[in-house]
Amino acid sequence: MNEVTVIHPQASSGQAGCGTIIDYEFGSATDLRKKLADMKQKLNLTKEFFREVMQEGVDYGIIPGTDKPTLLKPGAEGLCEFYNFAPTIASKVEDKNFETGYYGVDITIRLIHRGSGAIIGEGVGHANTFESRYRWRWVSDKDLPKGVEKEDLVSKERSGKYGKYQSYRMENDDMHSIWNTVLKMAKKRALVDATLAATRSSGIFTQTEQELEAYLAGEDPDGEGENPTQSKAQQQNTQNRQTSNRSTGTGNSGQSGKVVQKNRVLDLMKKAALDWNSLAKEATIALNRDIKKVVSDIQTDADWKTVGDHLEFLIAASQSDQKEMKFDIPENL
Repeated sequence: MNEVTVIHPQASSGQAGCGTIIDYEFGSATDLRKKLADMKQKLNLTKEFFREVMQEGVDYGIIPGTDKPTLLKPGAEGLCEFYNFAPTIASKVEDKNFETGYYGVDITIRLIHRGSGAIIGEGVGHANTFESRYRWRWVSDKDLPKGVEKEDLVSKERSGKYGKYQSYRMENDDMHSIWNTVLKMAKKRALVDATLAATRSSGIFTQTEQELEAYLAGEDPDGEGENPTQSKAQQQNTQNRQTSNRSTGTGNSGQSGKVVQKNRVLDLMKKAALDWNSLAKEATIALNRDIKKVVSDIQTDADWKTVGDHLEFLIAASQSDQKEMKFDIPENL
């Protein structure tokens, strides 16, 4: 039988309860102009913070299979610190089943301005033990419990230190041990949701990767900025060359850039503890084409850079998931 817990904070005296809608007057045209100027200034500050402080692969990253950046937990925490927002838990709704080990939780994170105490915005996040990352575990042939028929299990081939082997998917039989992990994931999702809304930075993270590169370079993402006489395609080609040169530290020396990016990939390969077969699989995902032999199938510095960026994001995302949130759940929750 499921136990459902719903927790809401008590409204302080003289304060409207959660969800209260207050009808404000729009104000005069002069007031609206001042507000518009203030909003533009704040948006420009957010963009400047993003360009000068946030780091790809740590604060934001490109999820494999997509072409748009995603805000990560460290980036959300940095934006909250920049805006002087204090994340607090506004509500927590839990669904627990002690018999099966199922656990689901909905978290609402409220951002409060530290200086004024004003509520700036809220975000919601959900996580549960039926998500594939928590519900299943993969075991090798030698770790299968006795009496389990391998033919009845989902399997896939993996590569390890001693070559290829079969891994089998089994249901996690210790769900209770990951309840805290699920709770933290819901908190992280709620924090990112609240931060995107409160800092008006959703627009930054709906751009494509190429548009983001132009944005970080201080150019118009639509390609109509500094040189309007060029076509968008010409400007994009120029931007791609500039991006490649910045990342490799070279000008026209493509071969030199190739060596730099190749060595970078090999270093990241060691950090991620990958063998050559695993690296080939990750390169296949990054380049969206079949890579069997990494050294011979990857020829250009641009492709080496793409694989390197992919590996950096995987490493950063793995480290980010292991970090603790910087705020704790109040004891009364």
